[in-house]
Amino acid sequence: MELIGKILANRYEIIEKIGEGGMAYVFKARDNLLNRYVAVKVLKEEYSKDEVFVKRFRTEAQSAASLIHPNIVSVFDVGEDKGISFIVMELLDSNTLKDYIQQKGALPSDITLKIAAQIASALEAAHKAHIIHRDIKPQNILLNKNLVAKVTDFGIAKVSNATSATITSFGNTMGSVHYFSPEHAKGGYTDAKSDLYSLGVVMYEMATGKLPFDAESAVSVALKHIQEIPEEPRSVNPNVSPALNQIIMKAMEKSTANRYQTASELLTDISIALSKPTTSLVARPQSSIEAGDTQVIPILNDVDDENVVPNVRTRQSSVRSAYIPTAREIKDEEREEKKAETKKKKITTNTKILIAVFAVLILVVGSFSAYFIAKMVNNNKEEEIEIPDILGKDIEKITQELAEKGIIVEQVGSEYNSEYEEGQIMTQNPVAGTKTTSKRIEVEVSKGTKMVMVKSVEGSDIKVAKYQLENTLGFIVEQEDVVSDTVASGIVISQDYKDVERPYGSIIKLKVSSGDGKAKVIVPNVVGKSISEAKKQLEDAKLVVEVTYGENEEKLNGTVLEQSYPQNSVLKEGDLIRLTVNRRVISKTITIDGIPAGTQESAIEVKVSVDGGVSNSTRFSYNSETGEISFTISGYEKISYSVSIDGSVIKSGEESL
Repeated sequence: MELIGKILANRYEIIEKIGEGGMAYVFKARDNLLNRYVAVKVLKEEYSKDEVFVKRFRTEAQSAASLIHPNIVSVFDVGEDKGISFIVMELLDSNTLKDYIQQKGALPSDITLKIAAQIASALEAAHKAHIIHRDIKPQNILLNKNLVAKVTDFGIAKVSNATSATITSFGNTMGSVHYFSPEHAKGGYTDAKSDLYSLGVVMYEMATGKLPFDAESAVSVALKHIQEIPEEPRSVNPNVSPALNQIIMKAMEKSTANRYQTASELLTDISIALSKPTTSLVARPQSSIEAGDTQVIPILNDVDDENVVPNVRTRQSSVRSAYIPTAREIKDEEREEKKAETKKKKITTNTKILIAVFAVLILVVGSFSAYFIAKMVNNNKEEEIEIPDILGKDIEKITQELAEKGIIVEQVGSEYNSEYEEGQIMTQNPVAGTKTTSKRIEVEVSKGTKMVMVKSVEGSDIKVAKYQLENTLGFIVEQEDVVSDTVASGIVISQDYKDVERPYGSIIKLKVSSGDGKAKVIVPNVVGKSISEAKKQLEDAKLVVEVTYGENEEKLNGTVLEQSYPQNSVLKEGDLIRLTVNRRVISKTITIDGIPAGTQESAIEVKVSVDGGVSNSTRFSYNSETGEISFTISGYEKISYSVSIDGSVIKSGEESL
């Protein structure tokens, strides 16, 4: 997409490309209307042709534009020009948090908490506006030299109260797998707590300099988010404060119920951790009881006043207003009470007489009833039978056979079962041999062996292959490790069954690459050492050494200046490592005396070999009076020379340069 020099919407002049993401390019542009520089994010062509995607892109970008917060990159405008969809944002002179972590490594706990607090504050504002970011990662956090953080790239955000789907809900799940929440990795429902999980991963990376989960494939990383508990940050970096360690582990809980519920709750713990880094953070109770929640109503056993009633929200007692009657009303009430008491006594006497009569009648009727019931039971008592063994019998045949004997066989269920053929009874209740008067047997019938299509997993990571074959399809995987020069370690090379049906629960054998079988080598540091010493150390580690040369006026010749792999890099035996060795040209004047007096210059020959090369004659100066010869030679390490008179060597030697 060539946009340099073009003007979008008759306003934004594109100057240069400054970045690229999964869905869009980012350009530096000039806002000709307001005379300022801005950042313009342009949707990539493959997405801009999808009308549904563009509509959602614009809707969600407009929602993000409504966010005004010091830790959120401001969105100025959203538009479209000749099929090009774009977002206009503030242009910042900042690097990403990812760059900062790569530069600094593990950050101190207080710095981690301060940066995290700014991100959490931004998320708090977004969540209150019903916007879920869904792609929180260090690459989407801008950080200036004063460590002021700003969250950017709401490109795959989700409007949490929207009724329609967002751009993340169709096609493949979008986002960055190393920072996925478990529910996001499953392609399930995501909310504010998903953003807080991703922030927990970012905090983990800031605190340790490492990601909590990593693997050779995106699917493997996603599975780790779903299945594995991360190693605690303090185990990776002992300098992580206890409070920060607890915050990260709580933010990364698999269950959303055990995670921070809001960014505000996380901010509270961050504040405590900054002031008390060694404190133990515990869950705090909710501040109030909401209407509709299950509540405990206090029992007022020790309250004498019947007018005292509990308030179900505050659990505090309150007193109803009391009414004070007049003297006449009191006398009238006493008179009515006496009448009621007399009437009550009469009713009580009559009631006692009636109860006695009814009691006698019940005893008489009960005696006769018991007699007749006992007689009927004895007359109708059924003979006990012994339940036959019908396991493995054909359901249709045995049902017919036992029906002729008055026994009912009732099928209550059916399942796949490899021990019994289809239609055979695999369970019965009561069991065989039981003596009972009931002539009903409940049975479960086998559906036969369940056959499942074996999916091909060749070329997949072994963890992914096992998950698909065992967890999804119900097979048992047997793994055989095989040395391979062509297939990476941990990748499935072949399987004994694929694209055929096999019984559920049967064994599938996989051959898995264990790599090329070569031992790993931790690269030592040989910079500053002599080439001979460096070569010996590397060759002893079974690495192949290749030497190139460079020049450094401050270093001795033969000193290693650079190595192609830094210290602690992991290589394999036989791998090539290149060394750059200092080799600058040195000139030196050599003087040789002792030439016999009267020797003619024409009879003298001086031969020189530079750094072990071929000896060649060289020009020299001769002083016949002193008998001295001098010559200047250039080389790297040493020279060898010989002086001859009329073909006979009279002097020879070696000099270091």
